[in-house]
Amino acid sequence: MKKILIAALLMSGFFMYGISEAVSTKLVVRAKSKDAKFVGTSMGGARVTVKDSESGNVLATGITQGSTGDTGKIMIEPKTRFGTISDGAAKFETSIDINEPVLITIEIDAPLVTKPDMIKSSTQMWLIPGKDITGQGIIIEIPGFSVIARAPEKINMTGGKAVIPFQSRIVMI
Repeated sequence: MKKILIAALLMSGFFMYGISEAVSTKLVVRAKSKDAKFVGTSMGGARVTVKDSESGNVLATGITQGSTGDTGKIMIEPKTRFGTISDGAAKFETSIDINEPVLITIEIDAPLVTKPDMIKSSTQMWLIPGKDITGQGIIIEIPGFSVIARAPEKINMTGGKAVIPFQSRIVMI
């Protein structure tokens, strides 16, 4: 009887080989303007798309939400190897079910508030089942500026000349 039980256990292990269950793996992604702050809700956020690099299938998508972060930590204080600069800063958080390591491509489109200024940045990395990437997460830098220009709807002429008041807001993305 003992031999039959052992044989049954070995056979079940043999037939189960190769069958694995997907593991929920957490991922945090942040978009940060190059040499500036995080792309937060005030800039419309950043669109994050996580794809399987091999198949191109979209694994997750969403928008970063939150503040632009702590100016002192990001722009003034010296950086250390394991120091964090993202406390309270905008992020996109997701959970992806995978059963084996997957090479992923993370794409960022930002800022969403001004479409003509939108820049795409991306990176690739391995996502390991059950190995959450949380806390500061993955930070992807976005180079460039966001320009919002405003001119008046009506222009007054005086003596054949017009003075046109013009306002613009130029910020790092």
